[in-house]
Amino acid sequence: MIRWFAIAVMLTVGLSGCIVSKGKYEAAVADMESAKAELEKGRMHQEALEEQIRNLKGLNEKISTDLEMMTTEVQRIKEGRKNEQTLLETRERELDQEKAQLSTKLRVITAQYQKVKAQNNTLKKTVLRYKKELKDSRGDTEATMGRTKVGGKSLGSNTSSTAPGKSNLSSSMTSTVGMPTKPQTPKIASLPTISKGGGDLVNINRASVSDLVLTLGLSREVAEEVVSNRPYRLRGELVAKNIIPKATFDEIKGRITAAP
Repeated sequence: MIRWFAIAVMLTVGLSGCIVSKGKYEAAVADMESAKAELEKGRMHQEALEEQIRNLKGLNEKISTDLEMMTTEVQRIKEGRKNEQTLLETRERELDQEKAQLSTKLRVITAQYQKVKAQNNTLKKTVLRYKKELKDSRGDTEATMGRTKVGGKSLGSNTSSTAPGKSNLSSSMTSTVGMPTKPQTPKIASLPTISKGGGDLVNINRASVSDLVLTLGLSREVAEEVVSNRPYRLRGELVAKNIIPKATFDEIKGRITAAP
């Protein structure tokens, strides 16, 4: 391009003046070199600007990618927090439900404990009264036997010193009074029957082994069999599953229930 520009300048100068002085020629060449240098400088500046543009484009693409990644990460964090909050709320509700269930179980266990404690105290009082009555009855019996023996000896000595005509009467009195009588067995009050149901039906689907033993009078082995064969839809399944005999079922069927 510079070459064609120089040729054009030379043709212009040649056509206009035909003969050009050396000074003008050198000035034209100098102007041409200056224009060439300016043109080169402009080209280099343009290349530098294009390089900067390319760098800026690359930086812009990198920033856009980073921004997109950051936006995705922020969205993921927001979703994660939302999910965690939902899980925490769900877990909190579950814990509240478990707390309510445990509180209900605690109240039931406390009531059962108080009932068993009252029954135990009643049994202790009954046993103490039974022992006291037995002790008093034994003391009365021993005292009666002692008085009978003493009376028999005194009557025997009196009959030996009486007249012969009265021997038959003395002998009859000796045989009747002097012979010690057999002490009567004292009547001891029987233990009072303690209500084992407490007015409530025992749920064979929920009652513990201890409850079945205490309230129904079952043995621990039978109570464990009852617990291990749950659930029951009907009370009669205790007999159908060969857990307890029919006679035992007839005794306790009025105090049990198979409610779910």
